[in-house]
Amino acid sequence: MSIRKDDMETYFTPEQVAQRFGVNRQTIYSMISQQQLDAYTFGRSRRITERQIQECLDRRYQRPIVVLGPNA
Repeated sequence: MSIRKDDMETYFTPEQVAQRFGVNRQTIYSMISQQQLDAYTFGRSRRITERQIQECLDRRYQRPIVVLGPNA
């Protein structure tokens, strides 16, 4: 079994994610501890994939659909 580069995920540090979104590093660590953002733990280090970032954004900015009745 061979692993292609296309099959490998990129891992970002909390610092890289913070820079990307214009927040400080502690905000990202806080989101991880509050389970708002998933992260992998390697020893004492945290790493976040693009998929985990997208899932966090999808959950955070999901808008409910409001269905209005006929008399609304």
